[in-house]
Amino acid sequence: MGGSLGVVVCWAVLVALSVGTVLTGASGLWGVVLGLAVVKGWVIVDGFMELRHGPWGWRLAMVGWGVVIVGGIALV
Repeated sequence: MGGSLGVVVCWAVLVALSVGTVLTGASGLWGVVLGLAVVKGWVIVDGFMELRHGPWGWRLAMVGWGVVIVGGIALV
């Protein structure tokens, strides 16, 4: 996804995921909320930051950091 259309699509996906997070959080399904947080981080890394075409190490570090944080929250 290049250009402004890609950014608009990423934005729309993030809005949909945010609405899903609010609705799911209101239901008390915290595991789904944390999963949606990881997906939102992945969309930001691949879409807005465009690391989809970047070095795999950076992509792994950025997405992996979100997974580590969410895993830590889940343990607490």
